[in-house]
Amino acid sequence: MADITDLAGRTALVTGATSGVGHAIALTLAARGARVAVHGRTPEATAAVVALITGSGGAAVGVHADLADAAAAAPRLVDQAEAELGTVDLLVNCAADQRQDGGATCALDLWRQILEVNLLAAVELTRLVCQRSHHPAEVSVVHVASVEALAPFPGHAAYAASKAALVSFTAAAAGELAPSRINAVAPGLIGRPGLAEAWSTGVEWWADVTPLRRPVEGREVADAVAFLSSPAASGITGVTLPVDGGWASSARTSGPLRGV
Repeated sequence: MADITDLAGRTALVTGATSGVGHAIALTLAARGARVAVHGRTPEATAAVVALITGSGGAAVGVHADLADAAAAAPRLVDQAEAELGTVDLLVNCAADQRQDGGATCALDLWRQILEVNLLAAVELTRLVCQRSHHPAEVSVVHVASVEALAPFPGHAAYAASKAALVSFTAAAAGELAPSRINAVAPGLIGRPGLAEAWSTGVEWWADVTPLRRPVEGREVADAVAFLSSPAASGITGVTLPVDGGWASSARTSGPLRGV
C-alpha cells in the first residue's frame, strides 16, 4: 500500500527553519521526501540545516530574507526557492518574533514589527505561493500559530494578537484560496534542553494543567505539519490543529499563565 504521508516530488518552503520547531519541520519534511527551501536571515544560518538534509540524501537549499519587510522578503524567498528546487507547493510559515513585548501597552512600533514577521509575511507568502501555482489543488500551506492565540501569557500581547490573527486568516484563506489547502497548528509549550532549569515554575504549571503532563516536543509539531501537508490530509482545510498535550481542551485547564 502506498504511503499517503509521502512527500516525494514536492517542494517545500519553511520559514524560520534554522532553529526550534522550524528546524524540526524542515528535517521532517525532507525525511518524508520533500525538497526543502530552508529560510533564515543569512547563508550562515541556513548552512547547518541544509548540510543535515543533503548529508542524509535529501535535497535542500538555503533561502535568505528578513521578514520584517514582508512585502520585499516574500517574493525574494519564493524566487530563490523556485530557482533551485522548482515550484513551491508546500509552504510552512514558522518564522516568528516571540520577544517579551511588555503587554498591551507596548510601543506601537514594536506591535508593527511583530505583526510584520508573524502575520504579514505569512499572508504575503501564502498569496504568492497559491497565485503562482499551475496546480493549486496540490498546494498546502500550514501556519504555525500558538495556543496563545486563545489564552495570551503575560507580556505577550502583540505576539498573542499576531497568532490570533493568523488563526483567523487560516479560516478566511481556506475559503478564498481553495482548492489550495490552508491549515494551521497551534503548539503549546515546547520543550528544549535547559527549559526546566531556566523556567521551572512555568514548566511545573504547564505539567499541572495539561493532560500529557509535559511540554510537547518540536518533532511532534513537525509530524503534525507533515501530516497536514500530505495527501493523507487531502480533505482537511481551514482548521487549526492544537499540538499542546491536551491543554486547550482539558477540563483541568486553569487558564493562562499568571503570576509565575
